Amino acid sequence: MTDRPDFDALSDDELLAELARALQAADPVPQAVTEYATAGFGWRTLDADLAELVFDSAVAGLAGVRGATGSREITFQAPGVEIEVQVLSEGSRRIMGQLVPPQRAEIILRYDGRSLTTESDDLGRFSFQDVPSGPISLRCVLGGDQTVQTDWFL
Repeated sequence: MTDRPDFDALSDDELLAELARALQAADPVPQAVTEYATAGFGWRTLDADLAELVFDSAVAGLAGVRGATGSREITFQAPGVEIEVQVLSEGSRRIMGQLVPPQRAEIILRYDGRSLTTESDDLGRFSFQDVPSGPISLRCVLGGDQTVQTDWFL
């Protein structure tokens, strides 16, 4: 009797996992290649600091606590700046935000291969109206040649 699995009985995911095991056994990835790939991953945002998600009301279970249905609050942090964002989904989607500490900046909202641009005011506030549904990301061009971008979020 053979130890070979019945490939006809495997799901697609199980079949792919079996194929990955076979390829890893026959031709493993050299350790140096894995290290180079991991080091190169950091270069993907070479021109911008990646802001870390530090708060999301959808995850914290606080959506709607203040009676604002269809509202979500998200906070990102990067060296020297915090980006506070409120996503309002009643009717058309609207994005309102503020930079802390307050400062003027160019704010670029990226979505679906396109972008919208605005500037924050002296208090660091900015907004975008009629934002299409789907994932979005913010890119903030701050003074002093610092650029910060958020990860993609809904």
